[in-house]
Amino acid sequence: MSRARAKPASPVLGAAMSVIGAAAEGLVPQDSRFRHSFEAPLARIHPDPDQPRKNFDEAEIAALAATMQAEGQLQPVLLRRHPERRGEWLLVAGERRFRAARRNGWPSLLAIEHTGDAALAALLENLQRQDLTPAEEARGLQRLLEQRGMTQAAAAALLGRSPAEISATLRLLTLPAAFLEGAGAVPRNLLVELARLEEGPLRDRLLRQAAAGGLTVRALRAARAAGPAPSPAPASESASEPGPVPLRPASLASLAEALERRHAAGTPLEPVERRHLAVLRARIDALLEF
Repeated sequence: MSRARAKPASPVLGAAMSVIGAAAEGLVPQDSRFRHSFEAPLARIHPDPDQPRKNFDEAEIAALAATMQAEGQLQPVLLRRHPERRGEWLLVAGERRFRAARRNGWPSLLAIEHTGDAALAALLENLQRQDLTPAEEARGLQRLLEQRGMTQAAAAALLGRSPAEISATLRLLTLPAAFLEGAGAVPRNLLVELARLEEGPLRDRLLRQAAAGGLTVRALRAARAAGPAPSPAPASESASEPGPVPLRPASLASLAEALERRHAAGTPLEPVERRHLAVLRARIDALLEF
């Protein structure tokens, strides 16, 4: 008795098996170490009331919305399950993207569920941003250290920065709060140099110059090397005992040394430096005429 011939495979079955195989390659493995993205309905996402960033520039949100409309959402937001509302979410990180998507009228947003420390993730996400002002960055670092009981060295390792950079950023908080609030246009390196000065008339004068936009790091270092100007005698004392204010040799020596170093550097004077030196030269010439 002859053996039965094997029936050829059905073309439809072969095509179905091919589709299943291709789909299986794209499935997330059960033992994956990564959390994968999903689409979350925008109406079920709520901003976190404890979000560390409170101010959002509407012009920046509009620009981001235009970019997302043209290029799509390039980075998912982080969400955590709402503790009180089943099926709803709280934002952990990505509120600017959420606001931009809402501005565009999108029905959903690409997201990843975050099950770790939400407050820590929000702080870290904000500290990694490039558009924070130095003051916002310093306050964020301070919250990180205080709320997490973290050392500066641990924060530096977590953020991928040097301990010296973390220390310099935190030192900005020693500057007057009113000055920091209005110092958005002052370069960060100049703020760091100002924070290294001790409180006193010299720092106050340089803070005023920085706020007015008339101070550079070079001019600040020259002023610091020259030392504080001699304090004028009290009005009552000068009225009762008129006389010349002594020129302290140590102050004159420091000034001369600073000028020599500045000359040896061979770099052009800044306009503010030139004005101060012109006034100083006129006063010296007037004294030498006596």
